[in-house]
Amino acid sequence: MKIKEILLFSATVTAGLSFLLFFISMVSFHRLREKKLLFISLALLILFIKAMISLIYQDFLNSLVFMDFIIVLMLYLAAAGK
Repeated sequence: MKIKEILLFSATVTAGLSFLLFFISMVSFHRLREKKLLFISLALLILFIKAMISLIYQDFLNSLVFMDFIIVLMLYLAAAGK
């Protein structure tokens, strides 16, 4: 397989899984009202948006590293917070 095809496949899978996990985490947040779940939901939403941008504008497949940093930061805040 070519690298671009692998990147497109991974962006498609990431978009689908991140949206599914975003939906599940938002339902959990509405039930439990824990701040950690909100950070996780926001991180997953950003990951979904990034994957969709990668699919729509295929020139940006490798250049959205900053959004990865924001996602990791949100997940860290959710895991490290009380």
